Amino acid sequence: MKLYITGSVGSGKSTLARKIGEMGLPCFELDTVVYEPDPDDPGDNRKRPEEVRNALFADILARESWVMEDAGRTCFVKGMEEADQIILLEPAAFVRDFRILRRWLRQRAGKEACGYRPDFLMLRLMFRWRRDCDSGKDGLKKRLEPFAGKLVILRREKEVQAFLEKLREEIYGGLSGVPADSGQSRAGAGRWV
Repeated sequence: MKLYITGSVGSGKSTLARKIGEMGLPCFELDTVVYEPDPDDPGDNRKRPEEVRNALFADILARESWVMEDAGRTCFVKGMEEADQIILLEPAAFVRDFRILRRWLRQRAGKEACGYRPDFLMLRLMFRWRRDCDSGKDGLKKRLEPFAGKLVILRREKEVQAFLEKLREEIYGGLSGVPADSGQSRAGAGRWV
C-alpha cells in the first residue's frame, strides 16, 4: 500500500501519518528528506543537496509500501504518481491557524521537538503558507488535478476517523478485535526524523 498525505501546514498530516504508521506501514515525513540538522547551528536545519534529497526520495519510492506526508512540493510529484491513494487534509482555516499557533507555542516552550528555530519569522511563514495553500498560490491543488481519481479529501475529524477505520480493516483483513493502536512498534517503521 502506498499513501501520499498532503495539505497545508496545520492540516494534520504528521498526526495522520503517525496513526497510520502505528498500523505497521513505514511512514516518511518528507521535510526530513529536504532538510537535515544544521551542525553549525543546533536547533536549526539546512537544505540537503538536491542529489542527496533525490536519492533519499528514490529509496522511499523503491519500497513495496510507504506512507509519505508533505505539503505537496513539486520535487515529490512522483510520490503522487506512484501512490495508490492521495489524501488531502483540508480542515477549516481557523482549525489550522489554531494548530499552527498551538504547535509553535509548544515548540517555543520546549514541549514539542522541531527541526527548525521556532521564532516569530517561522510563525509568520507558517500562517502565510496556510493562506497560500487556501488561495492556490502554492500550486498544490493544481498539482493534484491529474490525480483526481485517487484523491480523497478529508475536512472533518469524523472523516479522518472513518478513513482510519476503513484503512485498519483493509490492513488487518477485517479481523475483529484489532485495537485502534495495533501495538506495532514505531521503531524501524521507516521514519526519518
